[in-house]
Amino acid sequence: MKSLLLILVLSSLLLSKNGVHYRHASLQTSYESVTLNNGEDMGLIGLNYLLHPNKHFYYGFGAYGAATGNRGGFFTGGFTTGIKYELIKDLYIDSGIFFGGGGGASADGQGGGLMVKAYSGLLADFGTFSLGVNYSLIKFPNGQIDSKQVGVVADMKFTTTLADNQLNLDSLHQYYFSNDQDYLVATYQTYFPSSSTKTRAGVIRTESIGLVGVEYGIHVAPSVVTYFESAGALQGANGYMEVLGGAAYVTKITKKTELFTKASLGLGGGGQVDTGGGGISKASLMLSYSPTKRINLRMGGGYFHSLNGGFDAPFAEVNFGINTNFLSAGAKKNEIDYNSIYSQKFTMRFVNQTYLYSNTLSTDSSRKDNVQLTGVKFDWFLTDKLYISGQALSAYAGKAGGYAAGMFGFGYVQPLGFGFNAVAELAVGAGAGGRINTGGGAITQPMVGLSYQLSENLALSTMAGKILALNGDLDANVLDVALVYRFNKLLSH
Repeated sequence: MKSLLLILVLSSLLLSKNGVHYRHASLQTSYESVTLNNGEDMGLIGLNYLLHPNKHFYYGFGAYGAATGNRGGFFTGGFTTGIKYELIKDLYIDSGIFFGGGGGASADGQGGGLMVKAYSGLLADFGTFSLGVNYSLIKFPNGQIDSKQVGVVADMKFTTTLADNQLNLDSLHQYYFSNDQDYLVATYQTYFPSSSTKTRAGVIRTESIGLVGVEYGIHVAPSVVTYFESAGALQGANGYMEVLGGAAYVTKITKKTELFTKASLGLGGGGQVDTGGGGISKASLMLSYSPTKRINLRMGGGYFHSLNGGFDAPFAEVNFGINTNFLSAGAKKNEIDYNSIYSQKFTMRFVNQTYLYSNTLSTDSSRKDNVQLTGVKFDWFLTDKLYISGQALSAYAGKAGGYAAGMFGFGYVQPLGFGFNAVAELAVGAGAGGRINTGGGAITQPMVGLSYQLSENLALSTMAGKILALNGDLDANVLDVALVYRFNKLLSH
């Protein structure tokens, strides 16, 4: 409930005005060395997406993951808010707090998974980016981790363009638009470890690992793409998760076919996959084919390498998704046909979810607790009522620290009148950790519920349903409460 109230306060600031709107944002990374309950050190990298409604206040969501030490697979996700105050020109005091849930990799003292990080320090502004140093407290209130440390931070700034639900095409002529040339794809990968590969426990690993995930990329130059990818194990390594960022060189083969030469660095672990401290790298070749302007099909393969662990493996990969190609408004003249511009509806749901106790919920029969999770659901509306959804949640209470779930699904919204809507959705994906009884990791979650429109952009939603393991015994009831923020991006036909 505390996390939901925090989200409500933050999201109420997102209410938009009429027209095309600019939102100042930044992507912030950080690094600090955290001392665990047993005295062990764990290097923690953070990545936060932050919105800046004014020069002093910011808020957003992000994740932290182990990069050094011996806890590869430790991840948390949650929400951040902070303030900045200018001491002298371009030098700021920067203070904030993060609330989230997660854990994993058998990290000593993680408890139910709730993580709180409070920090304060100095941030130097260099225009398009900022660099700083801070002092932070990281605590797991329902565990024993309580660490104080000095960390470093880097902040890259950018501007995103939003629009109203209904566009007045005549009003658009006051703006110049550029095409972001970006894409969003669902991924399926299979890792093929050698016969001599061992788990973290020293047991020979004989099974390949299947992962489902998502990748978002954007052209920063005609032949260069930067991208972000995340995936979790569907079979073969229950509990494994990875998050990476990278760059690709794009070679045009035909009008509809391209070759991506990719390289990335990131964090991964869990599921007894021996990634050491958690640092990983990947290199691959992917053949991309776009049969239409929107649809994107890819296939290829590459090699996975753990930077200080014992797991290396070739992999095969297939992708299916869309060339999103959002429009950004700027000062540079363009050749986009204004009559082709339209507004695309999205919603972002900030969620508190409860797995109600059942005798199949945990592999530990002594646990009788409900499990509390927090996270985000991102919905792309194919029509006014039908949407596709990407979802990420992690546990913060209920003695399930380290549990996380990532899912894709479809949903349908039916207006009922007086501001109420009926909602139904079905999601499938991977979930593991925290001794939640997901079997091999594949899960499905059917849900139904109601939402109430607070304003044009904000709604409250409550849903109920089931969490089911596709190849395990898990069968538990689920309750879901969310604050729903609606926004629109610009596209062209």
